[in-house]
Amino acid sequence: MKTILAASVIALMATSAMARGWGSPPPPPPVPAPEINMNQVFQGIQAALNKIEGGEDVNDVTQTALNAANLINLPDEELDVVTQTAAGAQLAANYVNFSEDLSDVTQSATNVLNSLTVDSVTGSITQTTTAGQAALNAVEGVGSYGWKHGKGGYGSDDIYDVTQTALNAANLVSLGSVSDDLNIVQTFTTGQLAANYVGALDNVSKITQSATNVANSIGAIASGE
Repeated sequence: MKTILAASVIALMATSAMARGWGSPPPPPPVPAPEINMNQVFQGIQAALNKIEGGEDVNDVTQTALNAANLINLPDEELDVVTQTAAGAQLAANYVNFSEDLSDVTQSATNVLNSLTVDSVTGSITQTTTAGQAALNAVEGVGSYGWKHGKGGYGSDDIYDVTQTALNAANLVSLGSVSDDLNIVQTFTTGQLAANYVGALDNVSKITQSATNVANSIGAIASGE
């Protein structure tokens, strides 16, 4: 009888040990990767201004005015939640006036709000812009609306080789790939003004002007970024 009881106890112990998985413990569960959330808020005024005035002959001038707020540029990274909010105003302006000849002038005025460039976003992207944008370029002969030409601020002579570029951009998304559950909300509720001006009464030649406004854009990361 004792032999039977001992055998039964040994069998129960062996069964219990197998049930509890004696030996190597199970591996711990994987630790989830931490979420990467980004929240950017711009609330204010940016003004980039360039001005040249009082010149007679004006030659070889480059003016660049740039405002930028709420930029994320991580083309090789994956983010979870991105929120960008911009309120206020941006003004980028370039101005040149002259009384005689003007040549070889380049003006560039650019405003950018809420720009995102990443490989992918797994959760959501929310971009909201209520900030006005104005990009302005102007070249003007002093007294160009009078009828007397020449020195002394009464008129302007020749204008040659002027390039003006005005650009406003808000709520831009560039992604390397798009996940199935990605949710994107872009809201733009304000105004954009891009303007170029050349004022003269005499000869004007080789003028290039470009004025562009962009709001709420979604696209792929360009090759080389």
